[in-house]
Amino acid sequence: MRIANLDFKDPLIIASGIIPDIPEVMMRICENYEPSAITTKTLTLTPLEPHKPPTVIKFHDGCYMNAIGLGNPGIGIVEKINLKKCRLFVSIGGNDVKQIVNSAEIAENKADIIEINASSPNRKGYGESISSIVHEIVKEVKSHVKKPVFVKIGPWDNALEIAGKALEAGADGITAVNTLKGLMIDTEEFKPVLSYGTGGISGKCIYPLALRIIKDLYREYEPDIIGIGGVFSFREVLGMLSVGAKLVGLGSVILDKGFDVIGEIRKDLMSYLNEKGLKLEDIFAIAVKK
Repeated sequence: MRIANLDFKDPLIIASGIIPDIPEVMMRICENYEPSAITTKTLTLTPLEPHKPPTVIKFHDGCYMNAIGLGNPGIGIVEKINLKKCRLFVSIGGNDVKQIVNSAEIAENKADIIEINASSPNRKGYGESISSIVHEIVKEVKSHVKKPVFVKIGPWDNALEIAGKALEAGADGITAVNTLKGLMIDTEEFKPVLSYGTGGISGKCIYPLALRIIKDLYREYEPDIIGIGGVFSFREVLGMLSVGAKLVGLGSVILDKGFDVIGEIRKDLMSYLNEKGLKLEDIFAIAVKK
């Protein structure tokens, strides 16, 4: 697969928020499981403390909610990351344009793709809070870095509008979708289960929503798309490719089954293609044309 003028051996990458922000762990996972790319947790210019636990819950089969709150050690950590068998996507965030631009400049030293998080629902002032100024953010970032810049959007009613503004400002592609804000109540104490209150819903529950938004995005703009949201098997990978995604992020499935699932999905995907006599290119965007 080819996206943002970069070649990938297959479409499987690790989504943001899954791998601990420890360089040695990232390098070991890359070496042992060989995803096509690893996306860091969202990194900010200066460290952020995570919300108090509980921050992650499983509320249904394959369905999770989290409100970690973009807790991270700061963008400087990327200087210590050296991946040999997979590409590095660096997710960045901030609560103003200058912070994000500065983070992008630091990320550029190691990143193959810089991914701007304009959609996390779990930290006031960050993520979805900056989506209204995405055009300004992208324009400024693109004027300061040369590496490809993607914008991660949420599964909202105005997703197409936000993506359009990002692309108009020069974004090289779109990552879709982030988590969907939800709420779980403890029915013994009748208070939110997560310490933050609300949290981002991920996993199997949001797969159909992700598919619909990706298809709409591709039909409207035909951008390079990284598809994320509820992929648990090769079938969901095929679905995302068929509606216009070129790369597919694995997230909740890794929380559910461990990193071995990367190889299992890859094996099943290649077996399916060989059995059908197809290539990945034959699947790409086929469902958009029907």
